[in-house]
Amino acid sequence: MLNFRPSPPCNRLFPDSIDSYANTEITCALALVFSAVSRKLSRKELCNIKHDAGELRDQKDLDRAAEVLSWNKRLMSMLGLWPFKSNDFIFSINFGYFSFLMIMEYLDLFLYIGDLEHVIMNLTENMAFSQIFVRMSMLRLYNSQIGEVITEAMKDFDRTCYKTAEEVKAFITYNARSKIFVKLLTAFVALTASSYYLTPIIIILGIGGLPEVMISENVTQIIYLLPYRFHLFYAVENMRAYTITYAWQMPFVFVSGFGQSAADCIMVTLVFHICGQMSVLALRINNINTELCDCKGEIRHVVLMHIRLLRMGQIIGEAFSATLLAHLLGATSLVCILGYQILTNFAKGERGVLVTFLIFQFLVLLILYAHCTVGESLLTESAKVCEAFYDCRWYNMSKENARMIVLCMARSQKPLCLIAGKFTMFCLSTLTDVLKTSMGYLSVLRSFL
Repeated sequence: MLNFRPSPPCNRLFPDSIDSYANTEITCALALVFSAVSRKLSRKELCNIKHDAGELRDQKDLDRAAEVLSWNKRLMSMLGLWPFKSNDFIFSINFGYFSFLMIMEYLDLFLYIGDLEHVIMNLTENMAFSQIFVRMSMLRLYNSQIGEVITEAMKDFDRTCYKTAEEVKAFITYNARSKIFVKLLTAFVALTASSYYLTPIIIILGIGGLPEVMISENVTQIIYLLPYRFHLFYAVENMRAYTITYAWQMPFVFVSGFGQSAADCIMVTLVFHICGQMSVLALRINNINTELCDCKGEIRHVVLMHIRLLRMGQIIGEAFSATLLAHLLGATSLVCILGYQILTNFAKGERGVLVTFLIFQFLVLLILYAHCTVGESLLTESAKVCEAFYDCRWYNMSKENARMIVLCMARSQKPLCLIAGKFTMFCLSTLTDVLKTSMGYLSVLRSFL
């Protein structure tokens, strides 16, 4: 178990009571206003009322901010991976079903390794499914550690954890970013998974029936298009077998969609949460009052908060290291392969399939951008904390306090960051490197057009 700094309890904020106190806060604020109007109050009392009303507004904003954790709870619960209510039975069914079909995908790749077009179509799905497999595995492996970080994060949605409205604003700014990313990721994962599954139906509707291929003179064979390149141990030669096969592949849409979005959303949420708390920490360091005879209490609080955030960041970095490595390799391949698919379908004039691949490509770039952005934000806020330690007037402090600040300076030289496989740092420069590498591979594939 982690030895985190104890914080004021805020169990009432999550997960069932995120907005439960909104009406109470409004009622209290109105009562204070009517009380002020009904009797003459001193200036000091009016200032206190304004301060209380401001704290009520801040708490309401924090309650809204906590909604992002509720969204993550719904996503992870669908896989049985919510740390506080994990379900091994649900996870085993989802993971077993996904793993079996992914093995069938690899088997199909092995059997048709000599067919370039078939291999490219297989890799389009295979690289994405392999990433999802790693995501689900890591969520299960580090489930308890992620739960510890979520528990700590839940404590930060209480107004008593913040000294000023500026601190609340700094934290909520990062929380708002995580909400935007979670909404976009969830929407485009759902859109991509559903459109890819429906691609054969779109093709059938576009040509007015199942496609046919000429075998010999006056002899044609119907092609029963399926959404995925899973190897089948039986032949699909009639509509009944085709309908059943198409139907039993439908759950794969939901399993793959939740597997993709759950891992990415919880990582983005927790990393942006740590960034928001690092921003609050930098403000507190800058506001240390060195004119007091003894500012030991303030410094002790800052040091403990710094240690707490470092531990949270280290857990997140370790839990998602393999996920980021798989995504780095997979995204580099997928940007190239999907670019080739888009060029090929554009040249053939297949607009229905072209839209599906465009959506898929946008999703890959969106997730890559999200990972690089949260990594860059973590580096930026770590640098701000380091600068804040240097800028504070540590030279006016007592030797004991100055020694603690110097130790924090030394530790802050090594910033918190997201590392893929413990050797590549995720930041905005990673995004440009991946795009350059992918375009280089794409230029090679274009020679086959």
